[in-house]
Amino acid sequence: MRLFETLIIILDLTILALGFANRASALWMVGIAVLSLVALALHAFIEGYRWQMVPAYIASTLLVVSVLLGFIGHAHLNLAIPVAAIVLLLASSLLAVVLPVFALPDPGGPHSIGTITERLIGPASRTLNLQFWYPTDAVNGKRSAYRTAEARGLKAHLRRVRTHALVDAPLTQIEPQLPVVLYSPGWKGHLTQNTVQFEMLASHGFVVVAMEHPPAENLPLFFDPSSEENLRGYTVEVKLRAEDVVFVLDNLEQLNLDPKSRFRDRLDLSRIGMLGYSFGGALTAEACWLDPRLKAGINMDGLMFGRVTKDGVRRPFFFMSDDSGGPSEIDLESPDPSKKIHARALKADIKFIDRSLAQYGGYYLRIRGAAHSNYSDRPLYSPLKRLTDAGAIDTQTCIHLINDYVLAFFEQHLNGKPQPLLGESSSKYPEAIFRSYPASVNEPRHLATIA
Repeated sequence: MRLFETLIIILDLTILALGFANRASALWMVGIAVLSLVALALHAFIEGYRWQMVPAYIASTLLVVSVLLGFIGHAHLNLAIPVAAIVLLLASSLLAVVLPVFALPDPGGPHSIGTITERLIGPASRTLNLQFWYPTDAVNGKRSAYRTAEARGLKAHLRRVRTHALVDAPLTQIEPQLPVVLYSPGWKGHLTQNTVQFEMLASHGFVVVAMEHPPAENLPLFFDPSSEENLRGYTVEVKLRAEDVVFVLDNLEQLNLDPKSRFRDRLDLSRIGMLGYSFGGALTAEACWLDPRLKAGINMDGLMFGRVTKDGVRRPFFFMSDDSGGPSEIDLESPDPSKKIHARALKADIKFIDRSLAQYGGYYLRIRGAAHSNYSDRPLYSPLKRLTDAGAIDTQTCIHLINDYVLAFFEQHLNGKPQPLLGESSSKYPEAIFRSYPASVNEPRHLATIA
């Protein structure tokens, strides 16, 4: 809970305790009630309203009005009001802890972070939302919200989360040119879905360009690879989004030439990589196949689609996986058609990864105890793993592990700095099952069964 939220709860509980004990004068009770109102005002002004605190707002109103009207005082206490207030305060406390205004982990790099947003109209009038994350020398300024007005309903409180990035801060002057990393989110995902990785990379001197694609037509709201029709649709969609990436790359070239752009002559377009989460990971591989300007890519637990599944990934590429393993023989022969289709898609995916790594080399990581959502920010949304679909692994441990491997990969393949972490399994992370594959390995390993 945030500072003034905690203070509101404490002051309301103080009113209740003093009222029950009959040990406070009416003047003291009024004073505490006034402090509660002040805390509410400061909370609204500094921290901002969030729906989890609505029961506490109601409780505060009940208690303050009761004190000011003399219902609660030294001599007696009306029972209905305090019982209702206690229930409401407990409800808010629970909701505020289960769905917190969380703090993003420290980015860890030597640079402060700046951010700006942009909207592009691409081919066939496709609207692309972009957010840039980059190193800055500024240390003060307005910090960017994690999510904006599009976060509604149960996710509205994400607008109260603050990133480490300063809005519209100038680009650092320490480095003359900076490497670039593009990002694509999961199916129907938001462009801030992996802010932990964006901030980490920006703090280490990379410019990150996160993109949000137009919603796909005639495909399910949620990713569902359990029908042949959907699988064909995803193949078409990954091609469309790969063309979005080409358009963004073209736009970066224009920004590098634009005298009005903060990025003029500052983007090293010979050092461009890409990473993506879930469907964005599949897109990353397809985009690396399509456009040679992308020098390296990371697929963060995405089922593969597109032309790349026929040809393999010829760029330095990193496949990351959760700990779910491959499909069982029972699922592969299931009488349920949807289960069988999904299982066979997973088996084909594993075979593709084996083949691509065997032929062109690359890297593979599986994290013990990690689930699909651990490759995004989602585990930070709640300490209850059932609400975030996070795996058994400690959330912070998993974040540090993923960040270290992502940074090592781009440092080595964009900045030309050899990284020991990519050479062998690290004793720092016993949870990591990591393999490095040189090009032209004769026999691929079946990654889903590596122990």
